[in-house]
Amino acid sequence: MPHGENETWYLTPITEIPGVRHALLMTLDGMVQARSENLSSDDADGVAAMTSALHAASRAAVIPVLGAAADTPIETVTVKVAEGTYMVMPAGANTLIAAAGDDSMHMGVVVHMMARQAKKLGEQHMSVSARSHDGAS
Repeated sequence: MPHGENETWYLTPITEIPGVRHALLMTLDGMVQARSENLSSDDADGVAAMTSALHAASRAAVIPVLGAAADTPIETVTVKVAEGTYMVMPAGANTLIAAAGDDSMHMGVVVHMMARQAKKLGEQHMSVSARSHDGAS
């Protein structure tokens, strides 16, 4: 299975929201982990790379204008244009989740679902296999 397809299920609840066109899960440095089915691999790669830069630029911008610490986590980056809205938020260590949709997309619902799926992703990655009962500690 190609890298990224195993985590696509995290995006399904987001893409099922009316108005959402695309969803993407990526590393902080812009590598695609999963993409919605209707987003081509080439487009996903480009969007992930630019989203990484957008996220980094957002952090750099808030440091001087808001007096934020250099390590202040970015909660959400939102870009609104005539064609719709693109939102990005952290989804665990070194991971970002993003959604794009038209004006019918309810941003509050999408942000809530993105946060919920990010939490599930974090829980999945932090789960540890049970210890064996062979006497080892």
